[in-house]
Amino acid sequence: MNATPLKIVAGGSDQSDRLAELLESTSLEARRRRLEATTRPVLPALAPLLPDRLPRGAAVEVIGDRYLLMALAAGAVQDDPTLRTALVGLGDLGIAAFEGLGQPLDRLAVADDPGPHWAEVVSLLAREGAFGVVLLQPTTPATPRQIQRLHARLREHGTTLLVASPWHGAALRLTTSDPAITGLGDGWGAIASRTVTAHCTIGTRTRSLRLQLPGPDGTAQPLAAAEPTARRAATA
Repeated sequence: MNATPLKIVAGGSDQSDRLAELLESTSLEARRRRLEATTRPVLPALAPLLPDRLPRGAAVEVIGDRYLLMALAAGAVQDDPTLRTALVGLGDLGIAAFEGLGQPLDRLAVADDPGPHWAEVVSLLAREGAFGVVLLQPTTPATPRQIQRLHARLREHGTTLLVASPWHGAALRLTTSDPAITGLGDGWGAIASRTVTAHCTIGTRTRSLRLQLPGPDGTAQPLAAAEPTARRAATA
């Protein structure tokens, strides 16, 4: 049987207007606007790993790699000169390295040791969108009630929470593996660059990408021959 093209028959101005609205809402430009309204940008080196960018109003789990944690936050500020970032419970984070990755220090607030009140501090920072990105290392174990309340606060104000420990209900989970460091000798020298494989898991799907983090200039750099790979987790 021969296929025939779909014919759209004009049925008056109302129908034409609805058709125009439908075409506009499904256009690539409309999809781009919706994506930008609900996400934050990432550094170009991380774009193949996070093609849908960082979610607003959600928590992202970043385990075992402070450079990856900082790179995610640094990318989020690139397109917004008003966006401010906060560190909570991360007093050992390398501020100079954070600046090298692209974080403006004049838009950074630090709460080194919030003690047992870390959840209240994060909630306060997120209020009214005062800080669009918050990096967190909980200083006491998170309770389900604290997590529930913080998720509600994040959704209300569109704040992105990057958590440096396991976090129930995280929208994304990121880790790294297979680090290779250049510049260090036998107990001496300084790190010239570090190459890792970064992994991003959403549900049962994981994407992986090999990159320099940091590269020789202190920024995140893609490897010329690297291509993102994707796999699905095995099901029982």
